[in-house]
Amino acid sequence: MVITLGLGVWSYLLGKRNQSNFVGTVIPVAYFAVRAILAVMTQTATHGLVSSLVGSLLFSLIYYGLFVWGKHRADK
Repeated sequence: MVITLGLGVWSYLLGKRNQSNFVGTVIPVAYFAVRAILAVMTQTATHGLVSSLVGSLLFSLIYYGLFVWGKHRADK
């Protein structure tokens, strides 16, 4: 839980520092990749695998949204 919240704050702060869009995509893509690998390794049922992948995709989108929000706030 602490890692998940920390990554969200870090994404927001990177956006607020007006980093490039490439930097803003690193955290969401890396998070999704790690979670996908863990889901494939641990899930035996297809339903559990799909729900894990959808959940990690949702968090990845949230992280990117926090980065974009930080960029928007930096531009003001």
